[in-house]
Amino acid sequence: MQEKSQEKFGAFKPARLSDWEVAAQVELKGADPWEKLKHNVLGCTILPFYTQTEDHPEPPLLHIPEKIFLGPRTWYNCPRVVVESAKKSNGEALEHLRNGADGIFFELDGEKDFQTLLKDIDERYCSLNFLVKKNAQPIAEALQHFLSENKTTHSHLPGAFFGNRLFSNPFPAGFHCSGFQVVPNLSIAEEIAACFVPFAGMEVADFQRIAGQVAFSVALGTDFFLSVAKIRALRVVWHKFLTEKKINENSTLFIHAHSLPWTDESFQPHGNILKSTTSAMAAILGGCDALTLEPEEANQSMMVRVARNVSNILREESYLSKVADPLAGSYYIETITRQLGDAAWKSIALHLRP
Repeated sequence: MQEKSQEKFGAFKPARLSDWEVAAQVELKGADPWEKLKHNVLGCTILPFYTQTEDHPEPPLLHIPEKIFLGPRTWYNCPRVVVESAKKSNGEALEHLRNGADGIFFELDGEKDFQTLLKDIDERYCSLNFLVKKNAQPIAEALQHFLSENKTTHSHLPGAFFGNRLFSNPFPAGFHCSGFQVVPNLSIAEEIAACFVPFAGMEVADFQRIAGQVAFSVALGTDFFLSVAKIRALRVVWHKFLTEKKINENSTLFIHAHSLPWTDESFQPHGNILKSTTSAMAAILGGCDALTLEPEEANQSMMVRVARNVSNILREESYLSKVADPLAGSYYIETITRQLGDAAWKSIALHLRP
């Protein structure tokens, strides 16, 4: 039986790049497929065919997180909660956590009553993330005071504080208090490079003190493969930056991925469900640590429930959590990841302190 199977496989000639070039040129009526099919998206050149490249090192594999109960490809499902009233938002957060979420992405606007906001939320079993657009310093101090008063001394507290500035406050281990929102750009490489501007001119000793506390919040677009490559390239550049600064590579970067509401009449009535699902897959396969998927309408309970359950379905039914780095070895993904990383590094190098 095995011999017959081998005979069947032997009936097919090995596929060669030159064979594809000939077939593609015929189909394109004599045009050069490398030029005709090449295109540029968000500053990234996409080719029609990819092969293994021997002259480039393989990018580092995604690490296996400590919270192994969520799987080797761990991410936290963190619905967004806009805080207007600490008590009301606490109830909303608990509702999410009771119904499948394993983290929360709080958007704060001056709220400092963490005793009420985080009541009955056990931070050992979920990821707490905070986005603060103003008054970041006093809010960060209030959060640090709350955590210390409540004796939050666990060995690992997953989460981040996105205040778009560096903090040296003593937060629990594993919590990334120096979080930055990544500003979308027409060039993904420039988008990545801008993330490193706050650190590029720092002395090595100063950067070493905050390296383990850095986090980035990345907006997810509608292009699946470029969203994957953006997150992977961000982590690759981070490793390179640590090497340049001679920092211990155990300073793991925390990446939060955020899918904003998206509507397009040609995809209605389920356009945002489709977009959030593909965005979630891209973020997970790219290596995000926390994921926020916004519903099309935040006041519609069914839409909120659907957005919250996307992560759960991808974990429990699609099994995306079973393999730490499922896209490792993809010639296409690794090539565009390297392209974005190399272009970003050129911009970063201009700002590095000699």
